[in-house]
Amino acid sequence: MKILTIHSDFIEFEPLSKAIKTAEEVAKEKKRIEECLVVFTSVEDGDDKGVLENTKKEIVSVAEQVKAKKIVIYPFVHLSSKPAKPSAALECLKEMENIPGYEVTRAPFGWYKSFNVKCKGHPLSELSREIRPSDKPAQGVIDERRPAGSESKDRYLILTPDGKEYDLDSYPYQKGEEGFKVLVEKEGKKIGLKTEMQEPEYIKICKKYGIAWEPMSDSGHMRYAPKGALIFDLVADYSRVSVDSLGVSVMQVRGTCMFNLNEPAVKEHAELFGDRLYSLDIDENTYVMRYAACHQQFAMIKDWVISHKQLPFGAFEIADSYRYEQSGETLLCFRLRRFFMPDFHVFCRTMDESKNWFAQIHSRIYYEARSLGRDYEMLVNLSSQKHYDESKQWIVSLLKKEGKPALIHFYPEGKNYYWTLNIEYNIIDNLNRPREIGTVQIDIGNWKRFGITYVDEKGVKQGPIILHSAIIGGIERYMYMVFDTAIKIKKETGMIQIPLWLNPEQVRILPMTDRHIQKAKELADQLEKENIRVGVDDRNETVGKKVMSAKQDWVGYVLVIGDKEMQGNELSVYSREINKDVKMSLPALANEIKDKTNGKPFKKIYEPRELSKRPIID
Repeated sequence: MKILTIHSDFIEFEPLSKAIKTAEEVAKEKKRIEECLVVFTSVEDGDDKGVLENTKKEIVSVAEQVKAKKIVIYPFVHLSSKPAKPSAALECLKEMENIPGYEVTRAPFGWYKSFNVKCKGHPLSELSREIRPSDKPAQGVIDERRPAGSESKDRYLILTPDGKEYDLDSYPYQKGEEGFKVLVEKEGKKIGLKTEMQEPEYIKICKKYGIAWEPMSDSGHMRYAPKGALIFDLVADYSRVSVDSLGVSVMQVRGTCMFNLNEPAVKEHAELFGDRLYSLDIDENTYVMRYAACHQQFAMIKDWVISHKQLPFGAFEIADSYRYEQSGETLLCFRLRRFFMPDFHVFCRTMDESKNWFAQIHSRIYYEARSLGRDYEMLVNLSSQKHYDESKQWIVSLLKKEGKPALIHFYPEGKNYYWTLNIEYNIIDNLNRPREIGTVQIDIGNWKRFGITYVDEKGVKQGPIILHSAIIGGIERYMYMVFDTAIKIKKETGMIQIPLWLNPEQVRILPMTDRHIQKAKELADQLEKENIRVGVDDRNETVGKKVMSAKQDWVGYVLVIGDKEMQGNELSVYSREINKDVKMSLPALANEIKDKTNGKPFKKIYEPRELSKRPIID
């Protein structure tokens, strides 16, 4: 079980809508509890009565230290990567209400809730604990550095660009490494971090663009109104641009999302993902919904006749993928049950060749983050000490490129891993959490599992080394990074902005009166010929209201067309980026937009150009 305790001046919460079908029945009423210890709680798979009792003892211990008489048990599944089933979790949470000597309140289970909490801010006001099953439940086991219930021998160290190694407690952090420290504490030490216990601010951007959960589907499935759909498709197109930039030959493929578990290769590969699989029983067979493009690409490429002369080559598909995340774990644009992964595999002849292409993919992954104004922190996973020893100097060369240290994670020895090394590229988001976006991995085993071979110079069949990568990350996760970056920009400038190439409406033209509408449409026609997305606000509204509406819609550039603009070539243009009005001609505006969107994909606007024809989308 995982808990995060907050000694609070108050907490107030209100259930809004059911997150799962089996949510308990409660009244939709707001509650406020003053002077309390709030216990954000995630019940995990395998938690038993010993864990429950030890958790209650830990809560009492903290309550005694902070002298709290009121306790609030708040279900918070996001603390865990392997939560218990809803029925078991609810039963455990109900039992947690029985803490003698304290006034205990429990927030509703299985609901989306709004809440506000005010932390007191003293040294004991924020504490995290992991209580895991033990042979001696009466004594309790609390280990903040090891996943709950894990008996694995995972090891961590820090590796620097000059090749030095440090244990996690002795590393001398330098100025500018605050994000790396967050990664080490969260991923390496398993220490809970201070977070804002409220709805993430990027959700407001999602709402603005019509990006939301689909309530008539399964949990974790998203829907997109026109603006959101346009952003999604632009990002998908850009994932292809990013892959093509590498210079390796790329085979773009497409296939199904269902695979038969009676096929040995599918079954063996699927077993790696355990209970995260979506499965369907059809006729007499059980099918698994793919969780990446691997199944389809490998099932296809095993039937190809490949010569060493054709290697290396890449295979690419934007694959609709499915993972059975717990309903309470899902997070809009980040953790989903259905998501889209621009999966890129590179098939190589030798380990040296694979490392060469790995390094090029690595550089492109960093380029993509930095082009948004972000940077990555590296978590390097190794399947054995042997692979680390063989690759250490090469890993150091990657760190030197970025001038950054990396957290090295050794998986337990003795298991038959199909991979040797992978890197997870994490941003540190606005809630101070590591969020994996890009990734690349060296795979030495799947060629054998699926029967993928090539013919070498001597006419002998060999198995290729396969690189798995998502250069910009999943489509939705890239959008998450864009929106999280917009929040950072807002904190610095006061203005929400996303990159101009992704802005659903790059320009909006505002005719002052009806007699100016025709001129506005002519200007819009000229901009559209330059591959610029334009809206025309032809509604019967005041200019002031039209200007306010354009700013509220985060339009990149706004033009007001009146009598003066009808006569001359100079326009007054509001630029959202600099939050000022500037004078320029229409060709100058078009050139500025093209310069800022150079190298990025373009799509026409996904809704009527004229605002009078657009429905109001809530």
